[in-house]
Parts: sequence; C-alpha cells; structure tokens
Amino acid sequence: MRKIVILLCTMLFMVACEKGNEEVREAKVIVAVYDENGKIITDVPVKMYNEKDYRIFEKDNLTRPTAVIQTNESGIATFVLPREEWFATQSQRLLTFVVQKGGGPDNYQIWSAGKTVEAGKIIKIEIRLTQFPN
Repeated sequence: MRKIVILLCTMLFMVACEKGNEEVREAKVIVAVYDENGKIITDVPVKMYNEKDYRIFEKDNLTRPTAVIQTNESGIATFVLPREEWFATQSQRLLTFVVQKGGGPDNYQIWSAGKTVEAGKIIKIEIRLTQFPN
C-alpha cells in the first residue's frame, strides 16, 4: 500500500511539473484601449514593436510594426508570444504597444505604452486615448 501511495504522489508531482512547463511556453500581453472618459474603444489596431523596430518607429512613424491586433468588442487586443520565437535568447523583452491615427511627417497622433514582458507571464496594459478623433 505504501508503494502505491508513493507511486501516486510521484505521478501527481510529474503531472504538476508538466503543467508548470506548459505555462512558461508563452507570454501574453493584454492591451485594453479606452478613450479619455474610460469608454472602451473597439475595432482599433494596436501595433506592437520589438526593441529594434521601435527605435526605427521613433524616427519614422510609418515603420511596419512587429505585429498588429485589432481590439475586440471589449476593447482588448491580446498578443500571444510563443517562448521559442520571443524568448529563445533572453527571458525578458521590452515591447512597445502603439495606437496611431494618421501617419507621416504631419497630421498624426500616437498613444503608446512600453512594458518589459517576461516569458510565461501575462501582462496587462492600458492605453488611454486622449483627444481621440472619432
């Protein structure tokens, strides 16, 4: 009987460790977009820039983003970052999330938030669009 209990405990421990490893496989960044009054903004593109691309974007706001996700009916854009793609060489990444209206040298507006994202973590970010043109 004692051997069965030890065997069951070992199996449960192994299953728990496997589940723990699954959680570390990807990071998620949940970006909520609101207007200046706290009302959700739906169907707006949220751009994500990695470290290198954001430095280029700072000089040229027409720079292609690393990824783009539209906000859903709840004003949320969820970015899923697989470990093997985003965290193969480093456990943290500094990512910047941008909502942009217009573009080019004139007549544009940018709202952004940068965040350090760790492998296996869920990060929540809010971007509040002040003076957002409807």
